[in-house]
Amino acid sequence: MRILSLFMLLILIAAFAGFISLNQGIYIGTLSLGYKIFSDVSLNIVVAWAFFLGIIWALVIFVTQEIRLRLRIAKLKSSINHLQEELDQLRTIPLGDVGVQDKEE
Repeated sequence: MRILSLFMLLILIAAFAGFISLNQGIYIGTLSLGYKIFSDVSLNIVVAWAFFLGIIWALVIFVTQEIRLRLRIAKLKSSINHLQEELDQLRTIPLGDVGVQDKEE
């Protein structure tokens, strides 16, 4: 699995380097971010920022899902422990207390 992830990282770096080399002299006239307007911005910078912001956004989503799942796992483990204790208590009850009735045939 580690070799596969390293291979995918190598492919990603090679694709990013190829994109940068192919778009070396391309500039965007104006770029509006809503609160500020940039002029003559390199396409490479725009794509790099978009890529890294996408990675950060995916990381935020991943971390929140991971926390939510870990909390659910902890809750389920607590429930399992509670049910196991209840089962252990039921196993130790003497048969006279359970109320088993003899059947007469």
